Amino acid sequence: MTKVASRKGHMTLPVEVGQEEVVLDLYQRWQADALRDSDGTSMPDSLAKQDSDIYSVMCLVRGDQAYANQHPEYLHRKYLMSFPVTAMEESASISPLSGYSKDKYELDDDSDPKQWWEVRDRTTNQVIDTQQWDFEPDTKSVVIRNTTPYHEYTVTFMARQVWDSVSMYNALTNDWDGPRIKSLDPYHPECRAHLIRHFQKWLDEHPHTTVVRFTTFAFLFVIDTGEKNQDIYRDWTGYGETVSPRALQDFEQRFGYKLSPEDFVDAGYYNGTYKVPSQRYRDWMTFVQEFVVDFAGELVSMAHKAGKKTAMFQGDHWIGTEPFLESYQKIGLDINIGAVEDGVALRRLTDSCGKQTREARFYPYFFPDVFREGNDPVVESMSNWTKIRRAMLQKPLDRIGYGGYLSLANKFPHFIDHVADISQEFGDYLNHTQRSESQKLPGKVAVLSAWGKARSWLQNQARDQRFYVPPRPDVMEFVGNNLLECLSGLPFDVEFISFEDIQENGISDDIKVIINTGDANSAWSGGECWDKPDVLVALRQFVANGGGLLGVSDPSAWQKNGRYFQLGDIFGLEKETALTMGRVAMPVSADKSHYLSQFVCGNEDFGNLSYVYPQADDLSVIAAEGQHLALTAREYGEGRAVYLSNLPFTMNNARLLQHILVWLGSNETCQHAWLSENPYVDVAYYPETKAATAVNFSDEPQTIRVTDLQGQEVTLTLAPYEWQWVS
Repeated sequence: MTKVASRKGHMTLPVEVGQEEVVLDLYQRWQADALRDSDGTSMPDSLAKQDSDIYSVMCLVRGDQAYANQHPEYLHRKYLMSFPVTAMEESASISPLSGYSKDKYELDDDSDPKQWWEVRDRTTNQVIDTQQWDFEPDTKSVVIRNTTPYHEYTVTFMARQVWDSVSMYNALTNDWDGPRIKSLDPYHPECRAHLIRHFQKWLDEHPHTTVVRFTTFAFLFVIDTGEKNQDIYRDWTGYGETVSPRALQDFEQRFGYKLSPEDFVDAGYYNGTYKVPSQRYRDWMTFVQEFVVDFAGELVSMAHKAGKKTAMFQGDHWIGTEPFLESYQKIGLDINIGAVEDGVALRRLTDSCGKQTREARFYPYFFPDVFREGNDPVVESMSNWTKIRRAMLQKPLDRIGYGGYLSLANKFPHFIDHVADISQEFGDYLNHTQRSESQKLPGKVAVLSAWGKARSWLQNQARDQRFYVPPRPDVMEFVGNNLLECLSGLPFDVEFISFEDIQENGISDDIKVIINTGDANSAWSGGECWDKPDVLVALRQFVANGGGLLGVSDPSAWQKNGRYFQLGDIFGLEKETALTMGRVAMPVSADKSHYLSQFVCGNEDFGNLSYVYPQADDLSVIAAEGQHLALTAREYGEGRAVYLSNLPFTMNNARLLQHILVWLGSNETCQHAWLSENPYVDVAYYPETKAATAVNFSDEPQTIRVTDLQGQEVTLTLAPYEWQWVS
């Protein structure tokens, strides 16, 4: 077989047994310099010996199924809450697993129900004394005595997971055959020791591997499954599948208090990322992070001693290894790999600190859900690529790659040509930028949420998106249709801050604009975090002293002290929640003279009706839908505030956001070099290489006029989807 030539490239190419000649052809056409196996594929011996980087997948917790089958006591466990049962008499029987997948879960017989489970009257929210209920092993049910008729009851129980979520997904979605894979919990010392030995053996048996690509160091993200094997709950950053009696006991020693089952099931909300996290949940996260970083660091050190680089695939692993946390750098990884389907996902990969190489894994994967007869994978790929390109202009990306079955992709020749075009564009990007960062507008933009830095560039979708019909339900949580996607391709320095940051450190002098966006009561808007007077004072002072504040959807929403918007005095408006129906709203009239009015052309999308009305006579209404305010602006002291009812992602909305942020930063009178005014074209300038670029998002020709560093006008004409460079 012909060998690949050793050369400089930038793509990691998936391999598949029986597709060796295809691999060798695409290695050249797609400018690859590394080969990788994928879940469900193996590296052919002939390709493993090629003169290129060889990425080998390592999911250690799924790596030894014989040991997993022999030791069910070491399988992953979690707390689940039974579906509520209404007592009709003075006793009730609950089958905890009723409604859950029997293929995936079984009751954990290693956790004593009387010690580790909890029965609760959900009507009164009272815990039922253990003397009033019993678990019956024969029927696998809990019988509760002395119940109050017509009260609801639940059992929070510990379940053992006997079918790994990834294995289950691939079996049901991608028609994978084979045994049902189990995952081991390395928190148990005996299990950890075995896994370390297994990994050393694996290293010895993979001499040609140059990069160990870890996926799921210890714990997977949360996917709860119903009795029809359908997803009933998902949280990619949730810590629900990290529980065991041993870990709970160690947590009590470490933090000095005991967690309850309710701390995990959270009345059925399961501490979802969209909720403001409790301190108890934050402590558990810290506890798990400390363990995972230690375990992952040991594995990485072993790989390094074996002469191999290491990579982490963030698509299957986030729990304990969030790349925006300082503890992440203790692991010692060489490469961060992120599944990237839009600009927000790209920035989630590129904006984290550290010296890791950043490699994007592009969608669609070469799986049968997309690569099937009658479907055109180029449509999804181009939709993703146009979003990714504009975000790449703002933060450097080092590498790209794909995953899945090449045999499927090879059935679509136009897709093969399409990826060759993407790779060529990416190669030009690397040549012109030399991985340097583009020029930004003055002043940093900070996004304020309950999570802050820990959840940087995670979606804060509006609740109306839940009722959309997405083409890919499995990625609905992350595909952006919001302000963050608009922001991802704009020339601003962006950071994410929390309410605790403001309380402990104040607001940094380099922050010029603060954004608060999200639905009321969510972690993104802030919920109960707005019940902190010192935060309100700090933000009022920030704006009054010349800062800018952008509120989107439900900014500062918390019903208290006669207000729904706690910073309504800054914004000059209020939201009707049926409590102020008697309050007469000021009339709505558009301010056509305001600076921002010139940028509203009528095709913006402000989402659903806002139910927000004016409360200040000096409020400038830029756009409204009837009496519902959509875009407003107001001066406050020396600073400025803007309210948006919502901002789903469109290129018109993204350019409008750019103008809003310029105005909020009091930069509207300055001339900005290499700044696009065309909604469909993004422009960037790279000071280190003195290169400028423009990328056409649309399928139609576009012309833009920009000024260069000398203030001279430059006119560029771009073909549909063209990416053009100017030296």
